Amino acid sequence: MSQLIQTLINGVALGGQYTLLVLGFSIIWGVLGVINFAHGEFVMLGAYGAWIASEEWGLEPIVSAVPIFFIMFAVGFVLQKTVVNRVIDREHLVSLLVMFAVSIIIANVVKLRYQADFRRTQTEFDGFWALGDNITIPRARTLILVAALLVLVALSQFLQRTRLGKSIRAAAQNREAAQIVGIDIKWVYAFTFALCIGITSVGGALAAPVIPVFPFMGPPLTLYAFVITALSGLGSVRGAFGGAMALGILQAFVARYAPGGIGTNLAVIVAFGLLVIILVTRPQGLFGGLAPVDAGTT
Repeated sequence: MSQLIQTLINGVALGGQYTLLVLGFSIIWGVLGVINFAHGEFVMLGAYGAWIASEEWGLEPIVSAVPIFFIMFAVGFVLQKTVVNRVIDREHLVSLLVMFAVSIIIANVVKLRYQADFRRTQTEFDGFWALGDNITIPRARTLILVAALLVLVALSQFLQRTRLGKSIRAAAQNREAAQIVGIDIKWVYAFTFALCIGITSVGGALAAPVIPVFPFMGPPLTLYAFVITALSGLGSVRGAFGGAMALGILQAFVARYAPGGIGTNLAVIVAFGLLVIILVTRPQGLFGGLAPVDAGTT
């Protein structure tokens, strides 16, 4: 029984980490119709920001996450205005290739500056809490889970209750109708993109103590974002949490109980097999979303 509980705890902790790391990907795709292929690279920038703050000034990742959010919000706003906004109305393959190019540029610029060495950010939240004799709770990942829940609640309230949040939802549902009623679509798109880049970078900053930080850490995270978005539905805030939890728990159980010591590799196969199944059987995702099913294809 203790083994089962420990695996469940590990899965929930991993799901919390996934939630914060991929939430912005789903919202950008759902609202702007842009597949952000550079998503993992923005996670990487947040992780490097936390590492630099720890090495240079001894700041905890949870403290450095605050300025990282505002810095990356500004970066996202400028990137949307100067690059993304110019390709948003073109064929979706164009925006995908543009963001793919952005991902390569970011990764290689960081590599030129910091080499390809693996980094590890120090934190006072390292280690575990003991729960009885055989069960432990990871402290750093629990912090990430709490941060993910706070972000989900705040973002959900923002989208539901504020004028700008309602404008974002309207733009996701029907851009033409939103423009007709006077919503400034360009401002909504720029703010949404910037907000999601900020959240993504915060996820990277908080995850820096528990994942290796290096210039090419981004692509696997982008692929996991695809899986969770398929589970949750485009732009679904609550769905992102459900999809991330489902994937995290599934991977934890596969990694723990798969025979022959192949659990970790099999967990990756299961994750992307799940992506294929969901896309074929329920392309709108398990939880629905802000945007209609064809938001990225029309």
